[in-house]
Amino acid sequence: MKKKTIITILLFIAAITVNAQFLFRITSGGLSKPSYILGSIHTLPGSLLDSIPEFLVAESECQQLYSEYDVSDQQKMNDMKMAGQHATTLPNGKTIFDVLNKEQTDLLNAKFNETFHVNLTDSVMKATWNYQPFVFPTTFILIFSTEEMRKHPELGLVGTPMDLVCITRAKERGMVLGQLDQIQSQDSLTKMRDTWMESLDTQVDSLMSFLHNFEQRKQQAIDEVKAAVTSAELWKKGDYDSFNADSFWLSQIDKNPTLFKQRNEKWLPKITIAMHEAPTLFVFGAGHLIGPNGIISKLREAGYQVEQIKKN
Repeated sequence: MKKKTIITILLFIAAITVNAQFLFRITSGGLSKPSYILGSIHTLPGSLLDSIPEFLVAESECQQLYSEYDVSDQQKMNDMKMAGQHATTLPNGKTIFDVLNKEQTDLLNAKFNETFHVNLTDSVMKATWNYQPFVFPTTFILIFSTEEMRKHPELGLVGTPMDLVCITRAKERGMVLGQLDQIQSQDSLTKMRDTWMESLDTQVDSLMSFLHNFEQRKQQAIDEVKAAVTSAELWKKGDYDSFNADSFWLSQIDKNPTLFKQRNEKWLPKITIAMHEAPTLFVFGAGHLIGPNGIISKLREAGYQVEQIKKN
């Protein structure tokens, strides 16, 4: 009796942990077998997937997995990191103090001290002196976001990210792997760096605007984290309709056509070819699913039936 009670409790806990998910089945359109899309929330751990029987079934039916890019390729990620570090630093041994005047430096240092409780001019921060101006707002936003995320331990936003877990499992099963995006080569990042260098004055203006509107930009970063937390909650409930109607994310998609609309347009031919080759599991950020230019709308326009799979 006791054993049965324990099993019942464990099943109940599993049920309330993840009620459903942003998992979709693609059929029709000339497909002989269905393919699937898992709209992921990048901050959620992949361990959640084992509590979703419907996902495990979909995963077992697929022969291929396509993700945004292969984040499990450590060598490529390290190369990308090194190239990125090169692309974000000032050339010829210059420092941020060569780029900013005294008034600008004082303002940056004041906000740096306020946020990190250390002066930018202290030798302990020497590693940051070679950064280009655009890096500093990104650094501030990262800190604001991290601090806000720590306020929500109840969501279990820890562990190996969902996308990486899917890729690792696919490799273990011997599935064919594909990438919807390509990691930028070092040459591309070098060209990007040269472009940034040509616009140093623009970077400085942008940094000063950020610092002069510091509290507002901080609040924006916090609001984005709150929206991400809400998305994680909706994902766990399987409430895709509410996510699809979320005004915050719809506005972000409209504001960032390069990040969403243009990438979706590049992905669609790859998605179409892949699922006609073999049953395929596509794993990418849930933000690419929603809106009139989202993957779901575009697949439906192309004649495919796309339906959300909900937990029984």
